[in-house]
Amino acid sequence: MPRCLAAVLLLAACWTAVSARAEPGAELRGRVSVGIANLPLAAVAPVVVYLEALDAKVAAAGTPPGASPRMRQRDARFAPPFIVVAAGQSVVMANDDAIYHNVFSYSRPNDFDLGLYPAGESRTLVLRHPGVVKLYCSIHESMNATILVTPSRWFDVVDAKGGYSFRDVPPGRYRAVVWAERLPASERTVEIGAGQAQVIDWVIGVPG
Repeated sequence: MPRCLAAVLLLAACWTAVSARAEPGAELRGRVSVGIANLPLAAVAPVVVYLEALDAKVAAAGTPPGASPRMRQRDARFAPPFIVVAAGQSVVMANDDAIYHNVFSYSRPNDFDLGLYPAGESRTLVLRHPGVVKLYCSIHESMNATILVTPSRWFDVVDAKGGYSFRDVPPGRYRAVVWAERLPASERTVEIGAGQAQVIDWVIGVPG
């Protein structure tokens, strides 16, 4: 290949990569409500909206955030009793009690057993697969908690009024999902354009 042609192709490839990185992120927001009479949103909480990228290049941009949330063991309870993480994100399990705890889960393929550890110590857990993870303590039968592992870092726990939002979402095709602990999940495919501000409202709990 002539050197001049190779140089042109290399320049074009670099320009394409720079242009892709320069595409402005989008905003997606909306509100979730329950379509069952006399059933408030709080009764089916927690409710989470998350995105799963359907384009490989977008999925690569959805790597988990660097921060590690903490779930504490305090007064023989998990605090908070529910958290959301992206697949591959680490969770710090801290023992604030003056007694031993042994945190474990049977939720495959994220099953684990952290073993016994005393007050003041912590264990770091990495959940690599999307799904619901139920946590227990082998010493205290009353202890239980839930971790929702989403396929990307684009997730939000809806507020008391049902609101949610995502910012800086790369343009592309996504599977948008509303997950509620006490209702079947709802989903749809969405196309998000560069720099768009898109609104998607959901009504969950409606048969069919």
